[in-house]
Amino acid sequence: MVTVCSCKKQPNTIINADGYTISGNIKGLSNVYIKLTKAGFKDKSKIVVLDSTKIVNGKFEFNGKVNHPDMVNLVVESKFRTNFIIENSNIKIDIDLTQKQERSPYFKFIVTGSKSHDLYQKGDAECMAVFNSPKYKQLDSLKALLAKAKKDTSYLAKAQKLKVELSPLSKERSESYKNKKYDFVRNNPSDPSAVYILGYFYSEVRMSEKELKEFYNLFKGDARKTVFFTSYITKVYKDYFEKLGVGSIAPDFTLNNINGEPVSLSKVKAKYKLVDFWASWCIPCRKAFPHLIELRNKYNNDGFEIIGIGTADAEDKWLKAINEDKTPWIHVLDKNGIINGDLAVKKGDVSKNYGVTFLPTTFLMDSQDKIILRNPTKNELDAKLIELFGH
Repeated sequence: MVTVCSCKKQPNTIINADGYTISGNIKGLSNVYIKLTKAGFKDKSKIVVLDSTKIVNGKFEFNGKVNHPDMVNLVVESKFRTNFIIENSNIKIDIDLTQKQERSPYFKFIVTGSKSHDLYQKGDAECMAVFNSPKYKQLDSLKALLAKAKKDTSYLAKAQKLKVELSPLSKERSESYKNKKYDFVRNNPSDPSAVYILGYFYSEVRMSEKELKEFYNLFKGDARKTVFFTSYITKVYKDYFEKLGVGSIAPDFTLNNINGEPVSLSKVKAKYKLVDFWASWCIPCRKAFPHLIELRNKYNNDGFEIIGIGTADAEDKWLKAINEDKTPWIHVLDKNGIINGDLAVKKGDVSKNYGVTFLPTTFLMDSQDKIILRNPTKNELDAKLIELFGH
């Protein structure tokens, strides 16, 4: 956690040798306030303003002290933003708002004086260089063709064919990008920059169980003190291996079904239950439904039930999808994530409690709600049900 001992900005501020001074120059805006904030990852309501000051004649300054280096945000007029790694040093930031991309809140800037930020920029450049490699230039043509196909369906067949042809190259590039991240983290396990280079790549959908364990335990020192490590990486790890891992008892919940009646997980009487988090806009979720219907038809009389939990979805769209797909199982809506009937920035409370970071997310559990499988593949689920029911 970043803590700041703020000092009011004075022209002749005496710099604390044990703290930081951020001297900023900004082009394109003046006489407005700039804020130094700590971000609430995945939850904008947890953003904390650490300090603020007025930009005068294109200049601003922050002074204070942090317990350890960490990523912070600079926010101008609550509209324009960027981030950098702060540490107790003399940091200079040059911002050019005249070069800001249209419709983007992020602005161009140059940071000097922060060793951790220098390291972060180096690591980020090494990772992104993969996408600029001539070896993968063909994939740019695929991206352009897919963009055309969205506007003109006559390009769709050609785009799909090229996508299949270039699939091995795309997988190779993804693997190269992943390995660049992994190498950086392994070489800099105690620097906060490594946490942010890995970033949201640390997830069940992108990493194997072995990798999740390796990288969680690899970080040390100041890296483990960062906001991102304590608020995101630690949660993913504990959800996967402790709270919601295979062998754990799934948290009970009570949500309303399509008729507005409360349904509790613990009250669903079945030998085996498949809890499936999904949304009407999630294409992979709905593509999986025909096979789930087959499984339910095959095993329902033997004691198999599915509980579908709609999340980050508008109720009318959720109900429409259920009717369109003719899914015969228990449906409940995780409604707390909905704001004014629109898609929410965050998922509902039950989804958060289950550590849902992607859709679909599924759990197979027994009659006592003990987790047997977590996010099984189609083949893994089929094999397990054959094993459990004997056919």
